Amino acid sequence: MVTPIYASNEHRQAVELYINTCFEFAKDLSTKTKYNNYIDVVNTIIEYHNGYGKGVKENNYYDWLMIIPINISVATNGFFAGIESRNNRATVRAYKVVLEQLLLDTVDKIELLEPENE
Repeated sequence: MVTPIYASNEHRQAVELYINTCFEFAKDLSTKTKYNNYIDVVNTIIEYHNGYGKGVKENNYYDWLMIIPINISVATNGFFAGIESRNNRATVRAYKVVLEQLLLDTVDKIELLEPENE
């Protein structure tokens, strides 16, 4: 996995918990090949996050803080939709509920962060 750039230790803790939980659930539900494809998508999101702000119109601090949790949430839900079957439907739906609540908690924590070195 590409290593994300974090704004602070608090940002790192909140986001890493969310990322690691998404990884655990995706790995539990999929084959190694599909899981590796999922990791590739997550790496693309993290690379975008790490490069954010280099463009002329990319300079919003709070947008940057939210890139990883919001985009990984969308990617994970899309991944789950693609691998859901009759056999794993209950587990997928349970994982989605847990991840939705964890995303809300993560976003709440990030919204409380204040810029440290502006």
